[in-house]
Parts: sequence; C-alpha cells; structure tokens
Amino acid sequence: MSPSIPQPHIITQYRNQIWHSLDNNLISTALFTAERLQAYDPKGVDSVHLLALCYFRDGQIKTAESLTRGWPKHVGCAYIYAQCCLELGGGRQKDGVAALEKCKGQWNGTSSWNKHTDTERRVLPDAASIWCLLGKLYHTDGRQKQSIEAFVQAVKLNPFIWEAFEGLLDTGIKLRVNNIFKQSPEMLAAVVQTNPTSIQEDASASVPSLHLPLKAASENIHQDPFSISTASTIAIKPEPGLFTKLNESISNGLGGGGLDADTPIATRDSHDNMMGIERQVKPPGAPLRKTRAATVDMGSRRGLTSRNAKDINNEVPKRTTSQMTAEAPATRRSTRLLNTKLTSKFVTGGSIADRSGVNAKEREAKKAKAISSRTKTVHIATVAAAEKLGKVRPLPQEAENIDVTMLDAKPLPPPVKQINEKQQEAQLHMLEMFKKLGTGYFALARYSCQEALQVFNSLTPSQRDTPWVLSKIGRAYYEMANYTEAEKIFQKIRQIDPTRTRDMEVYSTLLWHLRKDVELSYLAHELVEVDRLSPAAWCAIGNSFSLQKDHEQALKCFKRATQLDPKLAYAFTLQGHEHVSSEEYDKALVAYRSAVSADSRHYNAWYGLGKVYEKTGKYELSERHFKTAAQINPTNSVLVCCIGMVLEKTKNYKGALAQYDLACKLAPRSALSRFKKARTLMALGNNLAALQELQILKDLAPDEANVHYTLGRLYKTLKDRTNAIKHFTTALHLDPKANQLIKGAMETLEDADMEEDSEVYRLLEHS
Repeated sequence: MSPSIPQPHIITQYRNQIWHSLDNNLISTALFTAERLQAYDPKGVDSVHLLALCYFRDGQIKTAESLTRGWPKHVGCAYIYAQCCLELGGGRQKDGVAALEKCKGQWNGTSSWNKHTDTERRVLPDAASIWCLLGKLYHTDGRQKQSIEAFVQAVKLNPFIWEAFEGLLDTGIKLRVNNIFKQSPEMLAAVVQTNPTSIQEDASASVPSLHLPLKAASENIHQDPFSISTASTIAIKPEPGLFTKLNESISNGLGGGGLDADTPIATRDSHDNMMGIERQVKPPGAPLRKTRAATVDMGSRRGLTSRNAKDINNEVPKRTTSQMTAEAPATRRSTRLLNTKLTSKFVTGGSIADRSGVNAKEREAKKAKAISSRTKTVHIATVAAAEKLGKVRPLPQEAENIDVTMLDAKPLPPPVKQINEKQQEAQLHMLEMFKKLGTGYFALARYSCQEALQVFNSLTPSQRDTPWVLSKIGRAYYEMANYTEAEKIFQKIRQIDPTRTRDMEVYSTLLWHLRKDVELSYLAHELVEVDRLSPAAWCAIGNSFSLQKDHEQALKCFKRATQLDPKLAYAFTLQGHEHVSSEEYDKALVAYRSAVSADSRHYNAWYGLGKVYEKTGKYELSERHFKTAAQINPTNSVLVCCIGMVLEKTKNYKGALAQYDLACKLAPRSALSRFKKARTLMALGNNLAALQELQILKDLAPDEANVHYTLGRLYKTLKDRTNAIKHFTTALHLDPKANQLIKGAMETLEDADMEEDSEVYRLLEHS
C-alpha cells in the first residue's frame, strides 16, 4: 500500500490525542494536533469536524464557520456550522437551520443521552441536542412557532436538556412542567432488563407437580424461546457433542441426568426436587417398551408448527449405532424421571389406571402403528427442567408415548422484566429535582413570584443555598418590590460566590432603588475587578452614576454594556430610563425598541415605551404598550395602575376604576393604586367608597401629605369642617412647601363646589 494513503491506525492515534486534549481543556494542543491530522488526512470529513470543533472551542468562530460551510451533509460539521451561525448572528440563523435540515436523515431519531459516561462518549450530537440548537436558531430569527416546536421535540427526547426548557419559557407559552420532567420510553427501557432466572428460582412454587394441563402447558411453553408452542408428540434432539458429557456423567453415577457444564451437579433426588417431582417410596415398575419418537431440532430457537407424529417420524434421520448406544442411558433416565410421579397413576379418560394393567396387545399396536391423533406426549421432565433451571440445552432424551390428560396446575409465569433499582433511583432523583426547579422557574417566568418562592424554599438547604437558586429567589423578591428581602438574598450570593457576575445587574438596580450609593459603588468596583468585560459590571457602574445624577456618564456605561452583550435587553432599558430623565424622548424610544428587539418579553422596555408616549400626550399608544407589558407580567400592580392612569386622563373613569380595583387586589398594600382608586371614586361622585379607601391608605402611608390633603378635600365635600381642617393642617405640617396652596384650600372651606386644585396635586406628587 502506498505510504501516501492515510492509515486508519494512525488516524485513530491522532484522534485519541485530540480528544484527550479537549477533555483536559488543552485547547492549543488540541488545535495543533487537529491541524496535523487534517494535513495527514485532508479528505477525511471526520478530520474536518475535529479541526472545526477545536477552532470553535478556541473562540475562532469565523474560522470554524468557514471550515464547516462546505460539509453540510456531515452531522458534526453541520452542528458546528449552525452553532457558529447562532454566535455570529446578523441573519445567519437561516443558514444554520438549512445546514441541519440537509442532514436531518442522519440525526433524526438518534439518542445518546444515557451513553455518555466517565469513560465513554458519543462524538456526534444526537437528535435532542440538534433540536435544542434549532430552537435557539429559530428564536433568535424571530420564528417563534418553529422555535417552540423544536424545543418541545428536544425536551421530549431528553428532559434533562435544561436549555431547551429555558427556551420554552423564553417564548412565553403555557406548559405543564410535570409532563416534561417524567420518564420517557427510552428511560424506562434503560432501567428495565429481562431476567428470567429471577422468576425461575421460584418455579417449584408455580409447578408443584407434573399435573399440568396439556393446553396450559402448550400455552406457557411457547413463551420460552427454547420450548415448543405445540401439543404434538415431541422429543428433543440433543445438540452434537452433548452425549460425551452424558456418558461422563453416567459413568460418575449421575443416572444419565446430563446438564450443561456450568450447571451445578446434583444427585438424582435433589435434581428431581429442583424440577418439582415428588418421588415415590415404592420403586417404579419396569419401563415401557419404547417406540421411535419424532425428534425436533431446537437449534434454530424458532417456534415450530404443529405436525402429527407420522409426519415427524418420516423426517427423523437414521441414527448410527454409537448414537443409539449413547442415547440409551439418557432414555432410561427419562423414563425414571417421567414415571416417578406417574408410576402407579396415569389418568386415562378421567380414570386412574395402574401402569401394569396396560394391555400387551395395545402395546404391540402402539409399536406397529403411529400414535393416534388424540395421543399427545409432552416431554414434561425436560420442559420443567428448562423452565426451572433456565438452561438453553434440554436433557437429551426421547419422550415416552403416554396417553395422558394432565390435570389442574398453575400456569408457568413468563420471564419477567426486572428493573435496575439503582439506575431507576438515579433517574427518578434527577427528574424530581429538575421538576421542582422547573416548576419554580416556570412560576417566576410567569411572574407568579409567591408561588416561585414557595417552590424554591421547599428545596433542601444544600440545593437552595446555591447561586442559581438564590438568584431566582432574589429576583422574585425584586419583582414583588420587596427590596429589603431581595438585598439579603443577593448579599448571601456575594458571600457564597464573590466572583459571580450573572444577575448582578438586577442587584445594582435594587441598590439604586434603595438609594444605597456606597454599597452600589462598592459592588461596581468588585465586579470590575472580577471581570472588566462583564456587562453586569458596566450596568453597576452606570447605576452608580445615575444615582449621583450624572446621566451622561451613566449612558456611556450602559452603552458599553450593550456593546459587550447585544442580547442584554436590560442594559438597553436602563439607557432608555436615563434618556427619559434627561427628557430626551426620541432617544429613549430608540433604546426601548432595541431592548424589545433583544427580548420581546422584557416587560420593562414595554413599560418604558408606554411612559414615553404618556409624557408626549399619545395616550392611545401609551395604553397599548402598557397593556402589552401587563400581558407579560400580569401580577405587577404598577403596570395595571399605569393603564388606569392613561384611561383617567382620557376621562374614562369607569375603565380606570376597574384597573385600579384590579391593582388593589394584586397588591393590597400598594399606596399608589389605592390613592388613584380613591380619586377616581371621588370623580365619579362615590364619596363614601372613596372615604373608606382613603382611611385604609392613611394607615398604610400616615406620613404622605397628599393623602391628608385629599382627605381634607373629601371631608369638605361631605361638609365635615372639623375633619377637613384637621387633615389640611396635617398635610401642611408634612409638606411646608405647599404652605400657600394648602392655606388657600382651608380659606375656601365654605365653598361647597370647590374644584380640584391641580397645582396642589402636582406639587404634592413630586415632593
């Protein structure tokens, strides 16, 4: 063979070294060796796949994409190419999808979820992994329907692919978590194994004696691959070379009970007991004269069709003298086994007859003629031995032609499927853990924060006190506006993992809401030290500048975060907030729209768009965007209240009241929702209901000047001058800046039809 032809064993050596380097994260070594393999085997598509994989792991995405573009029919190359398209973006997702679709016939239906161990691997991706990648490609390309279908296929094949589950949550569809994290047919097949010997150990309980109904025997025997599904006259032909073992066992005094070499040797009595035979104290009579029984070759292990004895006898090959000599002891052993229980009892036509009473003339007729069609012989001893001991090779013996009808006996149980308990336990443990985490994460994705907290807190302490779970708990408290508890959780995360940067943009915004400037600056400093290229670090720096009212520097930091991660919608939203603070509404709209493009379910961006349109007087557009945000996060009372505020400004007081009422139900302790509801009730003339809401609000926010001013106005309308003066005075003490306006309201207490002083409300709301 020409030395220029690549040799398989040399290629194998290269591949082994490459995988060793990849497994040990020696990327440079792996890449160097893969280039050598590609040079040695330039036409090998597997060599191209390995080289592209090394480039991808090394971060050379464009090189890997260029290398695999010309190999769309190889599953490994197509998979890497699609991953490169996902990373590069820019409309290349369609190319990645097309590459995977071209080789679908090779990967569709494949599964290797349980074939990866510490010592084994599957080089090429299976169907579940590819469906998950397709889901990501469709999602980033904006094809939500195809994305959902792909993610569903992935979790059906392998529910342990968490990325596919997260992908489903990102699409916002409703799903049943319990139907995802359950054992698939492949999982069940992996833990179930057929183990006939476990049942056969108790065969004596199922076959207490030889009183087996022939029909029942024929129905149960066929379930054993080494038995015959017929009730015809049957004798089993021994396998070649077995007679030597029989002769050796006979010479050792075993009575012709030849068994396989791996079978424990037993005495005749113990052997009979294992086969469920009750021996008689009285020695058996002389054996019957035997006719030549038909033999059937069992070597093929296939079911046989019923044939009468005459047809079978015609097929029996002639035996040599040596074979007949070798079979003689086995035949005598068979007679003894068969007749131990039936020595003096044969059931013939329902009556019991002694064996010695068999008519000699009838025996001669049996010898001369074939067995009648009604005569049915089953080699019971052999079948019992096979069922009990589970041996492939039956006893080599000829069946005696006995005219019997076997009586009631319990049918033999078929071989059972036994479950690998350890593997079953491992699967169920992981599925239960994934189910709990999936249930909590699903509740959080739907902003059912209280339910999510209950699920996460039900975990064991070791599982709950992990950064991933704690970050979700902190996020739940943050969404509930319980900033104090959220801060405690994020502080715990910082203690457990000081190097964690993921989700820290939420923590920095939380500190911004709490107005903790020092803690926010310290967090930003820590994150930059850990990873100065982390988007979360730049978000923290931006929030720190924003808290100091330095909007220009804050904007620069937020823009840097979006440069590092164009998919971080939250950074775009923070940009929009800064533009709104600077009253740059056009730029704010651009930033919010960029956030929606990065994540269509980022409700904060939809809220920002609604707020901009509200400030610019476009109430219809504002209402539409607020409703979109509320559809994504239906449990947020602020969003519902914003819808009511827009409706109130368009004089739709009834619609606004419905929104405020819903907001109060979602957050009973929300001062803003209850205050807006009270004012709307006053506008509708329902003063008594408004008074009830304001009294509740006074207990919730006793130091709010606006609440006391509104109470003063309401009591003035109800002509309760005493309470009106009381609350006006309280409002004056709480907000001295509105001194002149509040005094003016007090001086006009006698005017029953005094209209709302909008300037007072404007001043109080911004105080």
